[in-house]
Amino acid sequence: MTGALVAVFLAAAVALLLLPGWNTAPLTVSPNGDGAQRTPGHNAVPGAGIEDPALMLDLTAAMLEAGQPLLQALSVLAEVVEPDTSVCLCRVQAALELGAPWAAAWDLAAPERSRLPEPAAHLREALRFAATTGAPSAAVLVAEAAQIRRRRAREAERRAAALGVRLVVPLGLCALPAFVALTVVPLLMSLLPSLP
Repeated sequence: MTGALVAVFLAAAVALLLLPGWNTAPLTVSPNGDGAQRTPGHNAVPGAGIEDPALMLDLTAAMLEAGQPLLQALSVLAEVVEPDTSVCLCRVQAALELGAPWAAAWDLAAPERSRLPEPAAHLREALRFAATTGAPSAAVLVAEAAQIRRRRAREAERRAAALGVRLVVPLGLCALPAFVALTVVPLLMSLLPSLP
């Protein structure tokens, strides 16, 4: 019985492979690893890419510590972040290459919007020292990333504490009637004298 089942499955697999129009072309892998060609600074999949500002700061710090110039670090970072931040970083890099000052380059980064995306705003503030002074700032970026993570942890703790307070009323409204119905009422009924 088992041999017949295996034979049926093998025949079905061979039939699927021999069907006309079946794509038997070998898979090719692009340098991006997903088969799609991308232009620098733009992700092919909407919403794909790094969104965490702390991770972006850590990556930038690692590149600066490895000896990469700031413009090269921005270029590499623009290839791996989410699309909105990527566009901003590409614009900043282009403006800096043309000789714009740091503040003006960031002002040009999002002309159609009044504000930058949150990760780009964090990068702007954290990288300002490195860009304006030329000093090595990997330690500053790592400290800023740690501060973002601490702030996020404190916010999560605050929200968890507020959740406990908010759950008191719904739990009380659900648990107390159930406790009364399943515990108190049967106990009182067992204490009542039985009727003849």
